[in-house]
Amino acid sequence: MKHLFSFSVYQSLSEISPAGAGPALEEMGCDGLELLTGYSPVPDEYCRYAAGVHLPYAADWLRAWRGAEIPECDPETARFMMFGKCAEDVTENLTLAISQASALDPPYGVLHAGNINLDEIFMHDSVDSDTKVLEAFCEMVNTAVSMLPHGRPPFKIAFENLWWPGLKMKDGREVRFFERKIEFEEWGICLDTGHLLNCLPGIRSEQDAISSLLKVFEGYGQDTLDRIGNVHLHVSTSSDYRDSFEGRERDRRDPVGVLMEKANAHICRIDQHRPFMSEGCAGLVETLSPDYVTHEMAGSVSGDPLGDFRAQRSHFPRA
Repeated sequence: MKHLFSFSVYQSLSEISPAGAGPALEEMGCDGLELLTGYSPVPDEYCRYAAGVHLPYAADWLRAWRGAEIPECDPETARFMMFGKCAEDVTENLTLAISQASALDPPYGVLHAGNINLDEIFMHDSVDSDTKVLEAFCEMVNTAVSMLPHGRPPFKIAFENLWWPGLKMKDGREVRFFERKIEFEEWGICLDTGHLLNCLPGIRSEQDAISSLLKVFEGYGQDTLDRIGNVHLHVSTSSDYRDSFEGRERDRRDPVGVLMEKANAHICRIDQHRPFMSEGCAGLVETLSPDYVTHEMAGSVSGDPLGDFRAQRSHFPRA
């Protein structure tokens, strides 16, 4: 099992250590980076540290895939928010992202398998059902992969759960859905513990989180466990906020950039990306037995993602 640190091509490696990322990662007990990539070639300095990749994500790709009304924005913003402005853009940009990441020859690439309607980003409920989003997601991914050489992805695509409509991983039914709908063999599941917690009620402490996650994991069948090759490990105990915030539609007068600035503050209160401070998190990982554990530390609470990595990594033995 490899322990990775989440990072992106939009960050400087000096954030890990001005003296050199390699020695710092080794000292941390880190086997490499899960690197968020983009639509341009990955700069050479990142390549030696990338042990896996996280493909770009878009909050409301379903809007473009359906050909629904697109908020006024420039093409780059549309690609960032929706993978583009139409279905053709979505296919082109997802294929491009996979192709750019393939230069790293990674064993896997994580892809978010959920969607939030931009009009509903501050609301409690969505018009779109999980099944409706997953149907469209499979169509989108199958179409993009069919455009790649030999109609296959160059690495395993690990579908990641969210708390938004789509893949939630509260049980194993969605894995069986993918087995029926995905038209290529090279896929798996990236189980994000914090995102799953954001779907569950009554999560107000770390012990709530651990016991609730274990209950879900114990309900998975072996077919589901076999598909979980990746875990994004972090904790959110945001039930009080999730139960209390006032749901509202977005202010349509806001440009997309302003909308996302407001939305990011809201999202961070839900999805805290804090480290587990209890050794009970090791039992969660043991139950799933993944090949890769990415300590996905945003540092949004502590301000110290490297310190958060060390705190959570300390619950696991070092080789």
